[in-house]
Amino acid sequence: MYTLLIADDEALEREGLEMMISHAMPDTFRFVHAENGRRAIQLAEEERPDFIFMDIKMPGIQGLEAVREIMARQPGARVVIITAHDYFAYAKEGLALGVREYLLKPARREEIVDVLKHLIAETEEAKRARDEQLSLQEKLSHLLPLAENELSLMLMLEYAQEVEADQLARMLNLKWRKGYAMVLSFVKHTPKEWASFQVVKKEIYDAVKQWAKPGLSCIVSPVVGHQIALFIPLPPGRPGYEQRVMALEWGERLRSQVEERFGLPLSVGIGGVREGWDGLSRSYREAVRVCAEEQDIVCVRHYDDIAESSGGPAIPLDEEKKLLDALLRQDKPEAAERFDLLFERLKGGRSDYFPRLRGDVIGLLLYLSRGVEAGDGPELIEDLSACEDTASLRERALHRLGGWIDGLRERKERSRSHVLQRAILFVNQRFKEEISMEQTAEYVNLSPYYFSKLFKLQTGENFSDYLTRLRIEEAKRLIAERSLSLKEICYEVGYKDPNYFSRVFKKSVGITPSEYRQQIEIE
Repeated sequence: MYTLLIADDEALEREGLEMMISHAMPDTFRFVHAENGRRAIQLAEEERPDFIFMDIKMPGIQGLEAVREIMARQPGARVVIITAHDYFAYAKEGLALGVREYLLKPARREEIVDVLKHLIAETEEAKRARDEQLSLQEKLSHLLPLAENELSLMLMLEYAQEVEADQLARMLNLKWRKGYAMVLSFVKHTPKEWASFQVVKKEIYDAVKQWAKPGLSCIVSPVVGHQIALFIPLPPGRPGYEQRVMALEWGERLRSQVEERFGLPLSVGIGGVREGWDGLSRSYREAVRVCAEEQDIVCVRHYDDIAESSGGPAIPLDEEKKLLDALLRQDKPEAAERFDLLFERLKGGRSDYFPRLRGDVIGLLLYLSRGVEAGDGPELIEDLSACEDTASLRERALHRLGGWIDGLRERKERSRSHVLQRAILFVNQRFKEEISMEQTAEYVNLSPYYFSKLFKLQTGENFSDYLTRLRIEEAKRLIAERSLSLKEICYEVGYKDPNYFSRVFKKSVGITPSEYRQQIEIE
């Protein structure tokens, strides 16, 4: 039911309007009456009516003044002016104020009903639009955290595809592509500390988002293993050194807040400022590398500081790519040899910097994981982060490399098997027609040369022998049924020449089709 405010200084006019509308549209409105402009303003504020019928000429505050006051406080109010013909100029002024309709006294019943139906339709449409907007906002509020998690994981695990990352960024209203990563790493000194972290990690995640987002405008990853990653836009107009100092201050602030509230030791690593999605992934790897442990000078460290002070070993990109190439070629010995060389280079004979080595190895394997499409980034981080010495780190890393190669081989075999199954289904459905190896190869989108080799490798026979076997087996079945002549069977199984069919049949079975039929009849 809608509320309708009728403002008119004539009681008979108000009552007449109410009676007319009640009869025409029963059980539709609750009526409120105002005898002047001042009372109309009061009732509009108290009752918040859906619709207002306002007479222009009233004592005291005039109708248009009342409309102006009401519209200032309730811009969405739906007001209808009621006026005598002599005051039509005032009605035009009311329309300029945002009045929806006007009626000339004495208004006919049909006019009033049409105006009200139009206003109701407008109200319902606005309500539907508002409900849709609220529903969309609610859905978006559920989707945005998922989009943030997905984008941050893409950057951490180095599988950020340009188009997908751009779509997620638009959804999150991110207008930056240049920034840096900050990694919060929860140290596992004792089993008790690690158990405590597992209990409160969801609470820690929520707290970090609450602390970091307002000041840094960043995206925050879910907890992966024992780490949370922040991807932070580069503040405009800040020189590089000033930005580095600010990032360290923020890292120290987050570390202090976490340790004060949760009583857990925390180290923070900060990567260099990089551009693009690949650049942000690289910054994350740098931040992982420099996450501090207790034996280091500070608990919050910036990659640029460490690079300047220690000149730590870096892996040339071409060496990473050679290792990745060995993995993709499924060459286990070469992959193991190349990894060992890189491992020794990262280690650099400095066993006292094991946490840095572990971060380097995790970063290297995240890059490789993306290259082989392993999709095991979170498990990789958790697995290698659990290593406490050089030997176990090397062993687990090599084991994972070997697992990736086995997985690549399995995927290749499954792919080959799938292609072959499609090819065999195609041939089984069409062997009675004119069909060639080239047609089948095109159907499964392989070159005839490669398809021929693959078919022989998987089935043990070449394509023509397989096709012949299908046709002859079908011919034998039809001969046994005794419903078709040999000539009809010849055409039925895909041959156009009965003599050629007879020769192929004899070569395959050892006797001619007619001899095979006689043999069947004797049996």
